[in-house]
Amino acid sequence: MIRTILAAVDGSASADQGLRLAAQWAAELPARLEAVFVENEDRYVTYEFAATVEAGVAFPVPLPPDKLAEEKRKVAEEREGVRRTFNQATAGKVRDAQFTASAGSVNSILAHAARGADLVVIGNRGRFEPPTDRSAGPTTETLIHNASRPVLVVPDGARMAGPFVVAFDDSKGVQRVLPAAVELAERLKRETIVLTLDNDPDVGKRTQDAMKGYLGSHQVSARYIVERGRAAPAILQCAQKEGAGMIVMGAFGHNPIYELFFGSTTLSVLERSQCPVLLMA
Repeated sequence: MIRTILAAVDGSASADQGLRLAAQWAAELPARLEAVFVENEDRYVTYEFAATVEAGVAFPVPLPPDKLAEEKRKVAEEREGVRRTFNQATAGKVRDAQFTASAGSVNSILAHAARGADLVVIGNRGRFEPPTDRSAGPTTETLIHNASRPVLVVPDGARMAGPFVVAFDDSKGVQRVLPAAVELAERLKRETIVLTLDNDPDVGKRTQDAMKGYLGSHQVSARYIVERGRAAPAILQCAQKEGAGMIVMGAFGHNPIYELFFGSTTLSVLERSQCPVLLMA
């Protein structure tokens, strides 16, 4: 069961949106909410003067004292701003909520914290990513790969109400994420739309047979749709048409190596989705 939700927070618009959703779900389920702010150690060093000719590698060196003090001041301001947002999102709503600030490697700290959570919530892009780019940021991608937990990726301005759209096939990723998705649908009382892509409608319907019994046993109201076409456009079109509050999918399809190097359905959905995306590698 989902008893603990981890929200990765950095003050970005999408992380703030994710925090608000995490607080809302923590109140409704109910669940414990932990928000983690990481003081990124890379902000306190420079690689400018440390290149080595032999290895072609740059080694980090500390910032000059005046620049280090200024950067630490900025980080402290960011941390307290995020803390205020956390307090606003949780006060009087979430019974068990904790804000934690840690210093070190962002990826390592978040991956470690995720091991103590049942669900991880993160914004689509970090505070310092280009605002015109909607693709998933590197920290978000790394957490999806390393969390070993369902990860909910929330875009800025996300639509958070509405049914859940499950992009269902027999890949391992979607099978892993289904228990969390079904529990959320059951406890939050959300309709679930099961979308399967297959050029043969009869084959697609047979693929969905297992889901019918599974959702029925959890008393989740569901509709079943079989579509033809490419995965990402079909998933996004269905979510838009249905006014979805969440897309559920595996982080990879049948061939993770192919998707990793030659373009992923997951990355395309994350870039263009107007609602949160729940996935698991």
